[in-house]
Amino acid sequence: MNIGDFCYRDSNGTPSLSLPFRIYMPDGSTRTDPSQWWLYAEARTASGYTESTLTQEDLDYLFPPPPEPTWLEAGYDTGNGWRLAWTAEDVGVLTGLYVLAKRANELGLNQPCIVTDMAGEKHTMTFVEFETLMLSYGAARAAASAGAT
Repeated sequence: MNIGDFCYRDSNGTPSLSLPFRIYMPDGSTRTDPSQWWLYAEARTASGYTESTLTQEDLDYLFPPPPEPTWLEAGYDTGNGWRLAWTAEDVGVLTGLYVLAKRANELGLNQPCIVTDMAGEKHTMTFVEFETLMLSYGAARAAASAGAT
């Protein structure tokens, strides 16, 4: 949608991109097909809608910016240009991965740790890098849960 594009306005001047499904006529009947009732002057008058064009104010009204994400929705900023989710399920998966990676490290296995971020991208790191990430992730999650965000 752009400034100057076609729209309708109700009797209060509020913009709309479509007409209402049903209008009530003065004789008590209803019309339920905007593509047809808009053709008739009586229906146009009864609807209270007029044809208009969009302004910037209309676009702001029709398409408000999304609200800022909550700390839970925003996830954990790793500081490396990607974020980790921290819902209970995500914490469980990462904790499980950490337990397995730690055991592999104790057994002398040099297994890379692969973590999937909130965007679905995979990141490969050493156990030491992963352990450092998990310590800061856990501390940040605990602080956020306690309200220290």
